Amino acid sequence: MTDQTSLRSGGGLAPRLRQHQVILLEFARVAAQARDMTRLLEIAAEQAARAIGVRHSKVLRYVKERAELVLLAGKGWEVTDTAEMAVLAIDMGSPPGRAFQINAPVLLGNLPADAEFRYHPLLKKHGILSVLNVPVAVNGVVWGVLEVDSTEQDAFSDDDAAFLHTMGFILALAIQHSEIKQQKNKAKEEANARLVQADVMLQEQNHRVKNYFQMIMSLLSLRSLRASNEAQRAEYKDVMERVAAIGLAHDLLMVRGGDSVVEISAYLGALCDNMERSLGEGPKVAREFETRNLRADRIVPIGLILNELLTNCIKYAAIERPDRMIAVRFSVNAVNQEAKLTVQDNGPGMGERRAGSKGLSFVSMLAEQLSGRMDIESSSAGTCVFVSFPLFD
Repeated sequence: MTDQTSLRSGGGLAPRLRQHQVILLEFARVAAQARDMTRLLEIAAEQAARAIGVRHSKVLRYVKERAELVLLAGKGWEVTDTAEMAVLAIDMGSPPGRAFQINAPVLLGNLPADAEFRYHPLLKKHGILSVLNVPVAVNGVVWGVLEVDSTEQDAFSDDDAAFLHTMGFILALAIQHSEIKQQKNKAKEEANARLVQADVMLQEQNHRVKNYFQMIMSLLSLRSLRASNEAQRAEYKDVMERVAAIGLAHDLLMVRGGDSVVEISAYLGALCDNMERSLGEGPKVAREFETRNLRADRIVPIGLILNELLTNCIKYAAIERPDRMIAVRFSVNAVNQEAKLTVQDNGPGMGERRAGSKGLSFVSMLAEQLSGRMDIESSSAGTCVFVSFPLFD
């Protein structure tokens, strides 16, 4: 009894070709949906043997580090066979090696009698006489070899070679898709690893900056204690408040995607809290903030602006009324992506009595740093300062 099924022993050529087409279509469907490449290679070996009507087949992959063809899947072989046949040479005397070298099918009808090729002991053990090897090329580079073997002489036709070659093309496309996916996943993992490393380095840098701010505050505090008069101490206090506003921004820094960002409502709220604590029994700061993450280089000027405006309100405006009021609002225009910081008081306005108006030049400079502008509305009922600037997410 031979290893040929009824598919090869009868029924004519047309049924065989139809069977080839059916199996190719089914294999193409499976290959397109494949997630497990090991299982797909096993299916390729099974379907190749089934379509051509033989018991033996194998899928070999080229390992360039060893310059060898390695068995990845097969059908019809014993467990002990796979160990013996696990590695095959790629020289021209090896049937799969020649298919690999010339990137074309190699069909041999009587391998033992062909002096150009070696007769592998395992093939001899199983009585293999005919072999058909086709290359599996991915992007023009031979990935490996798909092989079917028969115990009959001249068992394979050109149609069989065309079928197996086509199956090799389909398998190559699936392998290519899998390799592209693996490359993308690897690139993503490497990018994530770089991002994590960048985040760690940025966190370390932010920690060092925080320590620098503490050193600066300590130095300013010592200088303030040694100041010769109240005017100098007041100047040191103003500088310390500005440094504290910057330091607070770094306390609230979050590392997101390699960037340092601050949630602005938390930052502005913390600045208002600090100002209220400095007032003791003074007025509470009414506040209304939209939430938005902003980069550190954008958040610091905003904090300095608020600190300056609140300081002016407390020093020169709200203190003059028993019902004094200070309100802060941060809003974003979703249409033009423009942010607006508003600080309002019910002081006497910015006439001759509003000595603090000179400090607004610093606010105007900071607004320009944000590519923004400062607008003022002032009357005897109070003053409202608007600082508008574009958002750069």
